[in-house]
Amino acid sequence: MNAQLPRLAWLGPLLFTVGVLVGLSLSAVILWGEIEVRLDVPYQGSTGLQMKCPLMLSPAETGNIEAVIVNSTVEEVKPVIIMDINRAKDRPVITQTALLSPKETRPLAWNVDGSNVIFDRLILVNVYQSPYRDNPSRLGSCSILSFSLPGLTGTQTLILLLACSLVGILLGGGLWLYRHWQQGDWSGMPQVGVVLGVLTIAAVLSSVARLWGLTLVFDTLIVLLAGVLITEFGSFTRRDKT
Repeated sequence: MNAQLPRLAWLGPLLFTVGVLVGLSLSAVILWGEIEVRLDVPYQGSTGLQMKCPLMLSPAETGNIEAVIVNSTVEEVKPVIIMDINRAKDRPVITQTALLSPKETRPLAWNVDGSNVIFDRLILVNVYQSPYRDNPSRLGSCSILSFSLPGLTGTQTLILLLACSLVGILLGGGLWLYRHWQQGDWSGMPQVGVVLGVLTIAAVLSSVARLWGLTLVFDTLIVLLAGVLITEFGSFTRRDKT
């Protein structure tokens, strides 16, 4: 047997496992925030409101929330805009009346920081544009994860975690598949591993894009497949020692 195989037998699965765990943890936490922000929303919008929010902020950072309010009619309108943070009983609610010309689209911006955190890790934001005459109501929601690694901003932490997940999955998965190719073993375990890696990458990308419905499906499948791989990895480890 090739002398490198014993090392590859541990290194590949280890890197792959770390990549999957980082990716699953990241997508699951972002999913948690996206679900929370949509629970018990006190407003009902006829259509969506375009919003821009950071995915992650450090506890010391100030983040910018931007919502694009719209007048889809040919008349001047004065909708009320409500920016609601965290839906807490003593929540900070910012209310303002906007004057929009016919067919006008305008961005509005607000700041959030560590003082707005709920559940120790989340900032939940809803922006509501009230109806005015024929101009329909609009609602936009987003969640922000309050977390960072020491010395890094939220965005830098997010990029580092994404890189760790992708490198672990691709490099570890490649070493793992190489080991099985050297041994001529293409049983179900490598195939399940490939599917797990693809699902984890898809879950991370969908969570970054805030496609929380897809993220929920991908994360569920990852947990199910991970159980299969843990069982199979244990059996392969025992065989390697014999």
